[in-house]
Amino acid sequence: MSRSLANLLSLIITLAVPVILILTNIFIFMNPTWLAVQYSQPDFPPSVRFTPPERYRLASESIEYVRGNRTLEQFKALNVYDAREIKHMIDVRELVDKVKIVLPILVALMIASLLALARAKENRALAARGLLNGAILTIGLFVALGLFAAIGFQTFFTLFHKIFFEGDTWLFNYTDSLIQFYPLPFWFATSIALIALTIGEAIIVGLIGWRWKM
Repeated sequence: MSRSLANLLSLIITLAVPVILILTNIFIFMNPTWLAVQYSQPDFPPSVRFTPPERYRLASESIEYVRGNRTLEQFKALNVYDAREIKHMIDVRELVDKVKIVLPILVALMIASLLALARAKENRALAARGLLNGAILTIGLFVALGLFAAIGFQTFFTLFHKIFFEGDTWLFNYTDSLIQFYPLPFWFATSIALIALTIGEAIIVGLIGWRWKM
């Protein structure tokens, strides 16, 4: 293997680490169990339209739709969303479906790069460096994101939606079902937990790379 190809594979590993970690962790938090944890918090805002059991059931079913476990017809049959909310959730589902395609490809690409480098003793240090640099990149990015989210979450939240969704299709009133199910404190707690978990995993990846490099 040429040195330039080995360096390219190491770079692929570096860039893949943060993307794989964050996308994997999004699926960890995109589930009814995390929703139940948030709803059980004493300071979590109550719904002005739904009882606690109704709120949890409907919000959980909506998450299952986004995850791909419910059809659009089943989602619409909940009869709690208006046309704009349905359109937004369809957009979210499409984004999640794309992630389901991209994530396995990235994982396969990173594993293939690691195996290719590990085959030759002279290239193993580059594999380890790829992991270590990927961990450092992840920690740097997500520490910055964590500070941004903690200091100005509304701006962070708005910027995220402007990047991934068109126009103002993601803006809703307080009494709309989506806001009743997933108010801003839910997204704040989820973002902080997601960032913290990703940083923790990156530290582990970095330690593996550091030990392997030695």
